[in-house]
Amino acid sequence: MPPSVLIPIADGSEEVEAVSTGNALRRGECEVTLASVSNDKTVTCARKTKVVCDALLEEVAGNKFDFIALPGGVAGANNLANSKTLIKMLKDQQAREAWYGGICAAPAVVFKPNDLFPTSGTCYPSFQDKIEGAKNVDDRVVVDEAAKVITSQGPATAILFGIKILEVLSGPEKASAVKSEMLVVE
Repeated sequence: MPPSVLIPIADGSEEVEAVSTGNALRRGECEVTLASVSNDKTVTCARKTKVVCDALLEEVAGNKFDFIALPGGVAGANNLANSKTLIKMLKDQQAREAWYGGICAAPAVVFKPNDLFPTSGTCYPSFQDKIEGAKNVDDRVVVDEAAKVITSQGPATAILFGIKILEVLSGPEKASAVKSEMLVVE
C-alpha cells in the first residue's frame, strides 16, 4: 500500500506550497488527499487561485495518515490553526509518533502555539522570531528525526519539502528519481 499523505488547505493557503508538495508526492506514488478545513471543497488560495480539494477535512478526520503536510500563507496558516479538527489530528499524529510537517508560516502559526514545533526547524524568514530558540532555522528544509517533523521556508522550497517527505516515507531512491524527473537542482 502506498504511503498516505494529508495536505489540509484553507482559504488563504499558499497555492504553490500545497500543489507543488502534493505534485512531488504524487509523482512518488504517494496517496495524497487535499482536504479543505472549511465546509466547501473549493478553496481560494493566497493569490486567488481556486483549488478543488479531494475531500473535506471532517470527512477524513478519522483516517490515519503516514504524513500530514501543512502549506503556509499567512491567512491560510491562521485558518488551519483555527481548525480544532486539524489540531487534534496533528496532536494524534505526534502522540503515535507519525510524521507531520509544515512550510512557510505554518510551523510558526500552527505548530509553535500548539506545542507541535520540534527542536530543529524552520519557517518563512519573517516568522523566525516566533520560533526563537529553534536550531537550523536558516536551512531551506529541516528534518527533525527525533520529533518526526519536517519544516521548510516557503514557496521556492516547496518541491524540496515534498521530496524530503517522499524520502522519509519511501526511501532515498524513490526521492532521487522524482528529484531527477522534476529537474530539481540544489
